[in-house]
Order: sequence, then C-alpha cells, then structure tokens
Amino acid sequence: MENLELVNTNLIRRGFKSRVVADGQDALAAALELIGDCTVGIGGSLTVKEIGLYEKLKERGNVVYWHWTDGPQARQQALSAQFYVCSANALTEDGVPVLTDGSGNRVAALSHGPRNALLIVGRNKIVADEREAVMRIRSAECAGANAKRLGLHTPCAEFGRCDDCASPERICGVTAFFERPSKGLENTYVILVDRPLGL
Repeated sequence: MENLELVNTNLIRRGFKSRVVADGQDALAAALELIGDCTVGIGGSLTVKEIGLYEKLKERGNVVYWHWTDGPQARQQALSAQFYVCSANALTEDGVPVLTDGSGNRVAALSHGPRNALLIVGRNKIVADEREAVMRIRSAECAGANAKRLGLHTPCAEFGRCDDCASPERICGVTAFFERPSKGLENTYVILVDRPLGL
C-alpha cells in the first residue's frame, strides 16, 4: 500500500484526480459512484471485465458502449460518451500512465472526446519509470499474453519476446505517455487498486 500511496500522491501532483482502494470490489463501487448516470464508453480492458463494471452499469440503466460486447461500432460511439473507462498498460511511480493500443482508441479517448476519463489500475502495473513501462508493455506477460488471448500470431504471442514486428496482427502500434491529464477532457480520474488486475 505504501508504494501505491506514493504513486497516488504523484498522480495528484500531476493533476489527475486519484484515489487508492483495497480491492476490485472497492474499485467497482468507486467507479459506479464517479460515473453516476452518465453515458459510458469502455476501452478494451481485462481490468474492467474482472471487476464486473459493464454488467453493473447495464443493470442500473446506464447507456454503455463497449466493442467487446456491443460490436465494432461501439468503439467509435465510446469516444463520445460522457465517461470513458479503461486501464493503463503501465503506470510509473512518478505518476505517468502509459497506454499502448493497436488502433489508438484508448489513447484517443484519453486525449480528446469524452468529458471524463477513468483509469482503473491494479498494483501489478506499477513500474519504476518510463523505460520500465515500455519493457513491461512489450513483455510476454503483457503484450504477449494479450496477443495469445486474442489468438494472434505475433512474435510476442508465439515466442514470448517482442521483435518490434511488422505483423498485420500487431497490437501495439500507438503508445502515449500521459505526463499530465489532457486539456481536451474536463476530468481524468484514476483508481489505484491494491490488488493485481488485468495484464
């Protein structure tokens, strides 16, 4: 928890609206409270799936756009929602969220579009610095595991290493370091979870 408190302090110093919670259940409760009755877009995220946020939002009547459940058109609709929810691939101790996308949808949403963004980040994604963030993202445990989960034939999935490939199935084409929240959004929230979540 001490490390998360340091990361939380650094996120707040950088202008993010951040808090620490104990586990996935607390993260779910905090997210539901922040979102209220807003429309919600969700980026590809095992973290969001693991805490059951989509189901709870639908259950209580929120309009939700998630391409994992609602088809490819939801990817574009999500960018115009009042709240956009996803995770980061890595988060530095100094408070810099790092995201890598194949299509850039999460990077785009955190840069401009929705009124509010919410990152839900498990403690397994905390790294020392930006160099370690890139190493984590390109590791067999992150990009490799995700590509394997999707049934893709990339070097990271098949051989457990990044070759900076030119594969048409590559899932890490766009990377962004958010040193400050984008001025294109009103609020960027972060929920730090003192449990491992996602890849």
